[in-house]
Amino acid sequence: MVGLEAVACGTGDTLAKEQAEASSKEDVVKALGNAASSLRTKLGESLASVQKFNVPIEATTSSLEALKTFSMGVTTETQKGDAEAIPFLRRAIELDPNFAVAYAVLGVSYANLSQPSLSAENLKKAYEMRERVSEKERLRISAYYYAFVTGELEKEAQTYQLWIQSYPRDSIPRGNLGSNFGFTTSLFSAATPR
Repeated sequence: MVGLEAVACGTGDTLAKEQAEASSKEDVVKALGNAASSLRTKLGESLASVQKFNVPIEATTSSLEALKTFSMGVTTETQKGDAEAIPFLRRAIELDPNFAVAYAVLGVSYANLSQPSLSAENLKKAYEMRERVSEKERLRISAYYYAFVTGELEKEAQTYQLWIQSYPRDSIPRGNLGSNFGFTTSLFSAATPR
């Protein structure tokens, strides 16, 4: 049994609760996704909105253990850096060899550590699996692939713009698009006679 509870930040009052049962350890992530959709409806989100923006958690991985390990990798990367995150990301992939977004994040970590061959290897794997993931993850994987594997900065920028239109509250594409424009501008300035 998995449960979710929405709590009012100011008062601590429970706004809504939802529970779902998983028949096995492998089904926990799917049950959690179903509970989240139901909770969103209870909180007043329209059915049309829930259906439009519902991204099943299992689209990323069906392994709860892989998801937890991946989350530790992302947290470690934020707090300690890419080198410290790599063991978690690699372990998440060992637990689920089809975990496309884990390959993508690992590829970016290798790129940040100036290891282009390992970066390209992992990003190519993620890109090959991009049809098995959610739309948001597909955009993320594609943008990283264009940035670090093919060097197609215009395609990368277009992908970030589509990501921003589809998920306007997500800060990742905005920051990366800014970096893309900065890099493109510096290349243009360096090549343009003054």
